[in-house]
Amino acid sequence: MQNTDCFHFCDLENKVKDVCILGRTVPVKNYICSPDGVNYRLKEDPVRLQLALLPLSFCPASCPFCLAADTGKHLRIDTAKLEKTMKLLKAEDRVRGIKITGGEPFYDIDLLNEVINILFSVFGKSMEVSVSTNGIGLGNLDKIDNLELLESIHISRHHYDDGINRSLFGGFQVPDAKELKAAIDPVPFKDIFVFNCMLLKGYIDSKEEVHRFLDFAIEAGVPKVGFMVCTPVNRYAESHTVPFESVIRDDDDSILFTRGFYDHEYCHCRDGVYVSPDGRLIELYGRDTAGCSVPYSRGLVYDYDGHLKDGFGGNIII
Repeated sequence: MQNTDCFHFCDLENKVKDVCILGRTVPVKNYICSPDGVNYRLKEDPVRLQLALLPLSFCPASCPFCLAADTGKHLRIDTAKLEKTMKLLKAEDRVRGIKITGGEPFYDIDLLNEVINILFSVFGKSMEVSVSTNGIGLGNLDKIDNLELLESIHISRHHYDDGINRSLFGGFQVPDAKELKAAIDPVPFKDIFVFNCMLLKGYIDSKEEVHRFLDFAIEAGVPKVGFMVCTPVNRYAESHTVPFESVIRDDDDSILFTRGFYDHEYCHCRDGVYVSPDGRLIELYGRDTAGCSVPYSRGLVYDYDGHLKDGFGGNIII
C-alpha cells in the first residue's frame, strides 16, 4: 500500500497547496524538509508559514553581498496597521514563526520594542519570534520588555578580526569583540544569541578559518554559529561564494554532525557540535540556499510599506 504521508522528490503535485490567506488564494509550500532528500512529509492543516517582518528599511551598513532593498531610505512601519494585520493572520492560524529583519531593526529601539510587544500580545508568548541585527543596538537590550520571550537574536558577524569584520560592513562601526561581550555577558539566558557568518572567499573560507571563528564565538559567549552561503544576488556574492560542505566537512574530527535537512534543490542545511582545542563546545549549522525562484510561497513577508506579500519581492496579499 502506498504511503500517502510521504512523497518522492519528483512528485511536484504534492509540493504545493493553494490556501486562502486574507481572502487571496496563495500557492504555498506544503511539505516538511527531508533528512534524506528523498521522502518528504506533508504538512498538516492548517498549513502555517514563517513570517518575515521588516519594521524599518534603513540600515547604516553597506554590505557588498546584501540582498535587502531601500536600505538608504528612512521608511518606517505603521504599527497600528501592523497590529490589525497580525490579528487577521492570527484568526486564520497561518503563522508558525516570525523573524524580525530589515533594514536594521535595532536602529530604532523604541519601534522594535513596540513591534515585539504587539507580536506577543497578538500571537501569545509561545510564538517563536527572532530578531536579526548587525549588532549596533545590543547595548539597548534592557529596553526590550519581552527579551526573555525571544527565540533568538541573530547577530551578523562575518570575521573574527574586528577590522576585517567592519570592512565587510562597508566600514560601518559595528560592535567589536569587547563591545559584543559586554552586551552579551549581563544576559542570563545566553542561548538566545547566534552569530550569523557569511562564508566568503578570502575571509572565512577554509576548515581552519571556521575553527578560528568558532573559537572566537566561544570567547564572546555566543553558544551557536550559523555559517551561511551567499545568495547570488550580485557579482560580488557570486564571485565570493564558498559552499559550506567545502569548509564544514565530514573529515573534521572537531565536529560531530547531529542532523541535516534537504529542501529539494532549493536549500540544504546541516547541524553539528564543535569542540575547541581546550574542550569547550559550541553548536553550529551550515546553510546553503540556491537562490532560485519557486512558483509558490515559502513564507510570508510584512514590509515597512504596510503590505503583506507572499514572499520577498512577491505578490501583495493585502
